[in-house]
Amino acid sequence: MGVKAAPIMPARRNKSIFSCRVKGVLNKHKPWIETSYHGVITENTDTVLLDPPLVALDKDAPVPFAGEICAFKIHGQEAPFEAVVLNRTSGEGQLRAKSSIDCELQKEYTFVVQAYDCGAQPSGADWKKSHKAVVHIQVDDVNEFAPVFREPVYHAAVTEGRIYDSILQVEAWDQDCSPQYSQICNYDIITSDTPFAIDRNGNIRNTERLSFDKQQRYKIMVTAFDCGQKGATESAAVRIDVKPVCKPGWQGKQQHFFRGSVPSSSHPNTAPHHKSVW
Repeated sequence: MGVKAAPIMPARRNKSIFSCRVKGVLNKHKPWIETSYHGVITENTDTVLLDPPLVALDKDAPVPFAGEICAFKIHGQEAPFEAVVLNRTSGEGQLRAKSSIDCELQKEYTFVVQAYDCGAQPSGADWKKSHKAVVHIQVDDVNEFAPVFREPVYHAAVTEGRIYDSILQVEAWDQDCSPQYSQICNYDIITSDTPFAIDRNGNIRNTERLSFDKQQRYKIMVTAFDCGQKGATESAAVRIDVKPVCKPGWQGKQQHFFRGSVPSSSHPNTAPHHKSVW
């Protein structure tokens, strides 16, 4: 009977050497990302639109793990954002808000982001990270707030018969964060058939000469619109008093005087008499 030869087994030291070589070869390169990103997020939403898009590349691709992107990490002072990997192979990522973003509280954010590959092994050992890229995020405003008048009631007085360039000015404000939605673009008189007009700056003028005998007081209601055409929820009242023109004439009790006579009122204890001066 012949003797069966035993199989030849590779030495353990050779396996160890092979593993070290694989480890060294597989993850040679760091991931690469752009040096800076600019993003826009609309307040009360969570998705950030980045330019350029968030994509990490690794020259170790298509080698598994070493050529794949496993994470994006954000470094900054309590930045309310997170970066997630959408596709490990392509390195595509997305930036999104972790909590509600309010433009009225903060209009922009700046922080840095880094990309991390998946390492040389399934365990993630020997991972490498990219350089730090600066991310600047601008918050787009939403027209949440309506204009509010600084005073609920305005008062003014005019003299009858005059045309005024401006009788008084009303003013509204808006607490939205952007110029488009925070600025007041128009005012309007709600009350119909009034002899008044209002311009875009809130100046009220009369369009005809007013008469005290015809009407002594006018009450008109006005509203305001921001540049997004959102109107005030509460109108303002404007009260305009018409003052009469001073006319020459006697006031009080009328008295008659005659030439050469003394008014009886100057001698209260004597009867009235006339003394001739001729």
